Amino acid sequence: MDTTVKMNEVVIGIYGKSDTGKTTLIEDIIRKLTNEGFKIASVKITNKKIGIDTKGKDTWRHAQAGSKLVVLSSPKETDFILKKSANISEIIRIINQIDKYDLIIVEGANDKYIPKIRLGNIDKRENTIFTYSGDFKEVIEFLKKKIIGGKYDNKS
Repeated sequence: MDTTVKMNEVVIGIYGKSDTGKTTLIEDIIRKLTNEGFKIASVKITNKKIGIDTKGKDTWRHAQAGSKLVVLSSPKETDFILKKSANISEIIRIINQIDKYDLIIVEGANDKYIPKIRLGNIDKRENTIFTYSGDFKEVIEFLKKKIIGGKYDNKS
């Protein structure tokens, strides 16, 4: 199975050291682009062994019984809990099966095929195409022109 992110997907990774403002920047990007009519999806990647399912709750009990996919549907939201680790390519494939998005933002991206924005004083990761300097307008224009506009070519 191919595990690389297909670059026809509109994906941008954002990375930096802890407490450099990654989540705040992503929240601001999502808010700004959503207000402009773009449809955004986001992924948070962590190396910590955590989960969102709560011990004792019905969804947790379903998984304990052996269910590999647990879905919680309520009037507020629908949550899909895949009871296995997945690589970013698989996650993006699943996101695109659910709906079409103008941009998928990956916090903590390390996949070499994902173009990335770096925050702060951290070693550059492969395929870093922009370093955020604190100029929010600049990063928004970059995303709209180079990423969402489809002008980024990872071969150049």
